[in-house]
Order: sequence, then C-alpha cells, then structure tokens
Amino acid sequence: MGRKIKNRPDHGGKNQYQELNVLLHQIQDQRLRSGQTLNSISKLYDKNSLEQRSFPSYKTKLKSLISNSMCETQQEIEIIQKALNKISKMENKTAAQPSTSHSGPASSARQTTTQQPRKTMRRGFFMTLLQQKANQLPTWNGPKSETPAALTGTVPADSNYICTPGDDVAALCDDVADDNWILAEVYLYNSNSNKYQVKDIEEDESGENSDKHTLSRRRVIPLPLRKLNPATHGHLLFQPKHKVLALYPQTTCFYPATIHKPPETEQDDYQVMFYDNYYAEGYAPPLPVPQRYVLDFKDKKRK
Repeated sequence: MGRKIKNRPDHGGKNQYQELNVLLHQIQDQRLRSGQTLNSISKLYDKNSLEQRSFPSYKTKLKSLISNSMCETQQEIEIIQKALNKISKMENKTAAQPSTSHSGPASSARQTTTQQPRKTMRRGFFMTLLQQKANQLPTWNGPKSETPAALTGTVPADSNYICTPGDDVAALCDDVADDNWILAEVYLYNSNSNKYQVKDIEEDESGENSDKHTLSRRRVIPLPLRKLNPATHGHLLFQPKHKVLALYPQTTCFYPATIHKPPETEQDDYQVMFYDNYYAEGYAPPLPVPQRYVLDFKDKKRK
C-alpha cells in the first residue's frame, strides 16, 4: 500500500509549531513528575512489606502519594488533550492547502491530508505515544570499563538474535512508496523459513489495515532496548557525519540522514540532518530524533 504525500509545513504557522513544541515538553516534564511519584509509592510499599507492619504514618503518607499521583495524571491528560487539539487544528489547516510536493523526507512522509477529525486526533495521540516510548527507554548504567549489552544504543544485536512478537523494528517492505524503512511490530518468526511476519505499526494502530508483511531477517532491524549514557559511553554514540537511518519526526518512516550532533545527556536526542534535495546543501536543518529511532545505515537489499 502506497504512502500519501505530506505537504511541507507552512513556515507561516511557525508560532503554532512552537506552541506544540512547548506542550510536548510539558507532557514530558509531567510524565517525569508522575513517574517519580509512582516510584515513591513503590518504594514505600516495598519497605512496608519488608517490615511486615503497617504504621498509621505509612497509611497517611501512602494516601497522600496516591492523591498526588491522581492529580498529576489528570494534569498530564489535560496537557495531552491540548496538544492533540493543537495537532488537529494544524493538520486540518494543512489539509486545506494545495499540495506542493518534492522529493525528500518531508514530502514522502506517511500521512494522509484528508483525514477525518477523529482519525487525525487518533494519529496525533499515536505520535505522542511513540515519543513517550522513546523517552521512557531505560539507560545502560554500567561502569565505563564495561561494554554495554547488545541493543544498547549503537551496540548491534548478536548475529543469531531473534526478535520476539510485539517487538518494534524497522522493516523494509515491498509495497511501501519510495522503498522506505517503516516502523513495524513483529507478529511472529518462522524458524523453518527463517522469516518474520510484521505489521505496519501505523496501520495496526489506526485499525484501517492489519495486513502482515513476510520479510527475511536482513530486512528487519531491531530497535535499541536501552539508551547509551553519554557520560560513560559517549564514545559509542554515533558521531557527527555518520550516516544513519532515522525516524522522521511525526511520521513512522525511517530516512537516510547524517548525524549533526550526538546527545550530551541521557535526556538529549540526536540532532540529525535528513537528506533532502529541496535544500541547496542537500540536507535539511538538524532535527531532534531519540536514540531509540536512530539506527546505523543499512542498504536496501531485497532478499
């Protein structure tokens, strides 16, 4: 199934993109606060279980933490709703504009410009979930002298590694426009044929198409399971000018890009420049992409 053409964002709507960026950062900050509260609840519960006694102070503190957690969750829901409303308005505005496509990542992103409001809201929320999934990826915190486990940042999987059902991967499918690598979910692995069945993660979430793609192992790239810590293993991160496959923001397609700047802290993203002949330099200005969605470049070998 081909991918729809996406218009390049209208620079006249720059303020809207800035407002959306602020909301997305607020969602991330609120999620971190909520996580800290949940972590406190877990620690308090574990401590009480070990002592095998329930003190009045424990009940009071637990009740307070649960109340705080409920409030923080509600605040996060409200911010997410604001962001979804903003995305819906922006996409509806884009849909009303005439198509001006060109060859490059932004023009071939998998996004329909004639979505109904409900579908637009669903897709916007789905994009937010993908970002949160990347933000919640655990960090490898082993000592500097220790080599991180496979699938930690740039550390590849072992040659005999087999993805399990439910794993997210980059997949090269025959029926994808422009031969793009797409974000997909492993459905099963057939050890007899040595092939995977995967589902397009966007089609699966939208409920519009649940077709499965049968692919050889070389056309499936597992995503990192952990992030590298720049403070201890920064030398293992992709360095400037390294060629990669990176998930273009607000899409579910991986495109060729080059590293502009690696992360400096655990919370930072890569800054990557996507190849794009729309620009005289041959690539677009740097965009942030989480470690989870930046992979070593792989040629398109159809086997």
